[in-house]
Amino acid sequence: APVLTEREREILQWVYNGKSNGEVGAILDISPLTVKNHVQKILRKLNVVNRAQAVGKALDSRIIGP
Repeated sequence: APVLTEREREILQWVYNGKSNGEVGAILDISPLTVKNHVQKILRKLNVVNRAQAVGKALDSRIIGP
């Protein structure tokens, strides 16, 4: 799998925890649009079409942990 940046992994972990872009932005003190941009990059790098698939693939690949 393509290497995700530390920030992308951090955001994906929050997505796994059920957080919205707005919630992740508040937690990390960045704008929701920035979170959305990171999520789009994650989807492209993992070659998936949505957040759920990204989380599943990241868990399978051990990019993030439960």
